[in-house]
Amino acid sequence: MQTLEQTQHFSFQSQELAQKLLDTSPQCSHGYWKLQFARFSARKPSTYGYVGITDAGIIGYSGGQPWGARELLQIAKRYMLQIRHETFKSHVARWQAAVKQQAITPQALVEHMFQLGIHPEQLQQALRLKLLNDFDSFLMFGAGEAHFIPDPQLQNQLPITGFSLAELLNEALQRQALWQQLRLLIPSMNMLPILKPEAIEAANLPQAQRQWIEKVVNHQRPLNQIAVGLAKDPLEVAQLFAKWVRADLLNLEPVQQTRSTTVMIIDDSPLVLKQFQSLVGGLGYQVKVCQQAETAVQTIAQTPPAIVFIDINMPGITGFELVKQIRQQPQFASIPLVILTGEQKLSNKWRAQWSGCEFLTKPLSSSEVNQFQLQLQELIQTLVSAPLLGGSV
Repeated sequence: MQTLEQTQHFSFQSQELAQKLLDTSPQCSHGYWKLQFARFSARKPSTYGYVGITDAGIIGYSGGQPWGARELLQIAKRYMLQIRHETFKSHVARWQAAVKQQAITPQALVEHMFQLGIHPEQLQQALRLKLLNDFDSFLMFGAGEAHFIPDPQLQNQLPITGFSLAELLNEALQRQALWQQLRLLIPSMNMLPILKPEAIEAANLPQAQRQWIEKVVNHQRPLNQIAVGLAKDPLEVAQLFAKWVRADLLNLEPVQQTRSTTVMIIDDSPLVLKQFQSLVGGLGYQVKVCQQAETAVQTIAQTPPAIVFIDINMPGITGFELVKQIRQQPQFASIPLVILTGEQKLSNKWRAQWSGCEFLTKPLSSSEVNQFQLQLQELIQTLVSAPLLGGSV
């Protein structure tokens, strides 16, 4: 039988986090599970997740930092439209100043909100959505480690009693399945919706619905920003836009990246380099290619890319040997590295994860190219622009 001391730390592989949190929940309470993910381990600053456990089997908070007044205000601004109303503008300004000066506690901030007409149920729903959205990311990030940090005061600092960890994780796993189903229609929440005016005209939509669609889309914002603007769950927004894509009322296009976002690939095959350049260039990124592994470190130094994809099997220097060379250069420590291979060996995947790299299998046939491009897009967006959990709105 595991002791409490043993359960205060655990490692997890991809798809294991939910079950391991459930396995340890009876022994741990009043504190945080601090999650660190292998794919971000070499980045500075490291990407962490905090999962606040208020009692055995009860979860009350998640975010990129431990609970505090700053985190409470960010959650309220993100998920509660009422807070953005003009009548709250002066109050929010005062709260932000107090938070910056560390002159207000979460409890005092909650009391102010309640006095101004915010209902406890609204705050509870906002915290629940924050938990689900964070676990959308946590369960996608893959392997990592978890350490438990006791905090006896956590339960008294939170404005809610919390949620059943088992029920919330079950819903989070269901959401993963829903996101997977949406992937073909909504490959990324960073896609920009483009209306088809003739299709909208022919659809005979109610005028109010048509005006709403046009208003939302004409702001020229990607789906993730639309979700923030509406204070909505991103999954709900994705399902809504998937419905419109199916009805052929709009298209989704990649947001064009800035020239500073450069993606690099190191591979000895000219054919692979050409294919990669076409696929990644089609997503709006600048692409740098390198065919000689021996000169890769110098090539990276010339114009450091945002992310590097590395073939495993190259003459002279293997992909894993090249990873070691790159990691020995402190100035490259924050660049995410992705191992590319045509072999689906579990040993290679494990080596990649424990080298602090992501792992991606090359398409073996033309039918796999579209799925490979979606995986490329997801990796680049996740590793280059990882969600800032608890970040400001």
